[in-house]
Amino acid sequence: MSGATIIHSLEQARAVLAAAHIGRPVRLESSPGAAGQHGVGWWQALTRIVAAEFPGHAIEAVLDCGDAPGLALAALRAGVPLVRVGNLAGGLRGKLDDIARQMGARLVD
Repeated sequence: MSGATIIHSLEQARAVLAAAHIGRPVRLESSPGAAGQHGVGWWQALTRIVAAEFPGHAIEAVLDCGDAPGLALAALRAGVPLVRVGNLAGGLRGKLDDIARQMGARLVD
């Protein structure tokens, strides 16, 4: 997979995917703290739209939850498969990792 691309909008996601090679996975990452700024639903809608518009691409979409474990938990509960959250104490990170695994998702650094 090539490097990740940080996107701020649906238009940017479309541009990245239009330029990407079919058959190569594409990693889209939300802007830092996007879960708190735009909401989990915004990210889910954006990723659903681009997945439908670019069915030939394998898309990995990472939602950044900033330093908010509550937003990360909400994203996991909503079904976001790849979630980034920063500055967690060791025990809290382990608990969120475990919850993510149980939901078929994962936390990324």
